[in-house]
Amino acid sequence: MRAIATSIPGFDSAMAAVDDEPDPVRRMLLNGFLADSEGNEDLHLAALDRAEAGTPELNWGDHYVDIDMYPDGRVVIAKTEGLLEDDEQDNPPQITITIGEARKLILDWIDARDRWYAEREAQRAAAGQSK
Repeated sequence: MRAIATSIPGFDSAMAAVDDEPDPVRRMLLNGFLADSEGNEDLHLAALDRAEAGTPELNWGDHYVDIDMYPDGRVVIAKTEGLLEDDEQDNPPQITITIGEARKLILDWIDARDRWYAEREAQRAAAGQSK
């Protein structure tokens, strides 16, 4: 799993994505995990630390996924209830990754985001544009 920074054409901000996951459901849930972490990376990293230290961190997430972090090292990511299709109601799509994998995804996203903005600013500077 590797997080990258990408953008939507016509928008001037980076967004997180997982680009190397072949399974579409897993990719969707991992992308939701990153999307719900954006802007709150420090809070999510601190929650992962608390879970790793022995305190379950339940009901995280925001718009796309529900995230539960457990002291045994599991991070369970499930499609949030409001986005479930009728056929998913009884068995919502979910995946389990490790705390280490979750932490790495967030840290990879932070690095990718910072590079994306630095490259954008360098391109603007080379073109003689300002912010």
